[in-house]
Amino acid sequence: MPPILEARNISKEYVLGRNTRRSDNFREALMRSLKKPFRARRKQEESSPKNFWALRDVSFDVQQGETLGVIGRNGAGKSTLLKIASRITDPTEGFMKLRGRLASLLEVGTGFHPELTGRENIFLNGAILGMRRSEIMSKFD
Repeated sequence: MPPILEARNISKEYVLGRNTRRSDNFREALMRSLKKPFRARRKQEESSPKNFWALRDVSFDVQQGETLGVIGRNGAGKSTLLKIASRITDPTEGFMKLRGRLASLLEVGTGFHPELTGRENIFLNGAILGMRRSEIMSKFD
């Protein structure tokens, strides 16, 4: 039987220090260009982008019925791996194949809306995971 989660040679590279502003409105862009001559000049090497590999060549399989826990130090790539598995971000290299549904807890409190009741949050998160109302009701207790 094929694994329900198959990760092969997963790598993720981030470029640090690169200007990634995309949502500037006209006013923000104008103000930034007007302030530019008054800013302190940095050395070229301080402002140049740097590459950072959060993950390098990670491979594993998860068989049906198995549970996977990801542990490690801060900065070890745990959240990056879960974001790739959850399809929040794409890997720079490699691939991840998922057969079925995946639920990953990325941060404590993620997915909980503070203005909803606990019951309403359960139904909302079940719907996000693709569950039908009847399926949520059957597992509610």
